Amino acid sequence: MKLKYEFVIMDMGDEFSAVPVGDETFPGILKLNDIGAEIMEQLKEETTPEQVHRYLKEKYPDSTDREIGEYLVDFLNRLLREGILIGP
Repeated sequence: MKLKYEFVIMDMGDEFSAVPVGDETFPGILKLNDIGAEIMEQLKEETTPEQVHRYLKEKYPDSTDREIGEYLVDFLNRLLREGILIGP
């Protein structure tokens, strides 16, 4: 899976914004929390849900596998619904 569009992730202080760039762009800016920004960065390159889950587990060791998994599934499904993600 990979992002369909190119985004630049910008740290806005208390939140992040994913700003579309390039010739074909998504019509809008995505507001993200820190975990959403981490996921978007991982999705810039071809990856799998399992690889992203492992990355998040290493980055947030105090979170349980279940917490990470539920958040990841919800986030990826939202991206799929919006047509932002080229699915697995």
